[in-house]
Amino acid sequence: MASSSSPQSQKPGTFLKNKDIVIISISDWEGPKRIRQFLSEELARQGNRVLFVESQYTLSKFLQKPSFSRALRFLKGPRRLSDNLYLLATFPFIPGGEFSAGISRTNWNLERSFLRQAMKRLGFRDPLLWIFAYNASPLIGKLGESLSLYFCNDAFSLLVDAKPLQQRIASLEQEVMSKVDIVFTVSDKLSEEKSRFHKSVHTIYHGVDYPLFERVAGSKAGRPVDMPSGKPVIGYSGVIRYMLDLDLIRFLAEQKPDCDFVLVGPVSESRSEFYAQIENLKRRSNVHFLGPKRPEELPSYINSFDACLLPYVKGEVSTYYAAPLKFYEYLAAGKCVVSTVGPKEYDRDVVINCTSPQEVLAAITDVLSKDSAELVRKRKEIAKRNSWSQRVRQIDAVLAAGSK
Repeated sequence: MASSSSPQSQKPGTFLKNKDIVIISISDWEGPKRIRQFLSEELARQGNRVLFVESQYTLSKFLQKPSFSRALRFLKGPRRLSDNLYLLATFPFIPGGEFSAGISRTNWNLERSFLRQAMKRLGFRDPLLWIFAYNASPLIGKLGESLSLYFCNDAFSLLVDAKPLQQRIASLEQEVMSKVDIVFTVSDKLSEEKSRFHKSVHTIYHGVDYPLFERVAGSKAGRPVDMPSGKPVIGYSGVIRYMLDLDLIRFLAEQKPDCDFVLVGPVSESRSEFYAQIENLKRRSNVHFLGPKRPEELPSYINSFDACLLPYVKGEVSTYYAAPLKFYEYLAAGKCVVSTVGPKEYDRDVVINCTSPQEVLAAITDVLSKDSAELVRKRKEIAKRNSWSQRVRQIDAVLAAGSK
């Protein structure tokens, strides 16, 4: 059975102390900051040595976004990002591994050798192998790890359209789970699903870099120069892709010309029709796409929102969401959230859950008409209880209990 971990239910453990941790990521360090980067930073802050291994660089990635500097970054070896935190870019994979078992074995053999050399250079011994990549099963049991875990932060097989590819991703993920000692996920539904393939599955929800956001919550200083002014701002911060309900954004912008709708974040989508929707929205004078921002800049943008949106399309993928990463970031800035996907355990002073565009419209009007310093404090306190430091304490407690 899956177990759910919360700040109230988990006491601090003693397992994650002075550990060497190798994190196998499914993305690079640069770009939108996700749970794997946040946890890596927090683990390093708490005294562990962390090696963050970037995603395998393939020919398809190069063709999508050609970058010789990225392709050759592995030549730098492990690089120090901060105290206790190191970054490693792996060598480019030989093309054809997805079609040839022999090429795939060669790629992973080279990857293992490269990782062992980097670990030796850093003096890593008996590491905790922490896997975010659903295809990394060839590394498990090959790096001298004392413990291995898989951290599933998305319904990966549902993020692609082709059924054969969905089945392939599901198969690779099951292979990872068959080898690791423990599994964590970010939602109860994901944990319930993964419990069919592993006996020790635990839920660890998304968190927030609370100190970073708390510094700007409630402050009018530092309003970004590219933020519109003069009207209430209804904002979204995060990756802009097909799960985002652009039809809902268009409806809201039409119905509330007295508000500005601001979307902060990179567009990460291959569907041409999605880009066409974005271009149509950009023609509206009260819709603003501000592009990606550095993590340290985001609090100032969110602080400038008068209401915050989680405007996701209701579908199979959205049912796996518990509290998306940006939810607690919104709360850390003291903002009320208007959502189409939850979470549902908080009252309307914190999040207003809506089932139709009309409900979202009414919720925005409600948020704009009744906010207070007391409600801001309430939301910030919830965020504080869900910081990344608390999340690491929860993981620590689970690992410490399992090591006895």
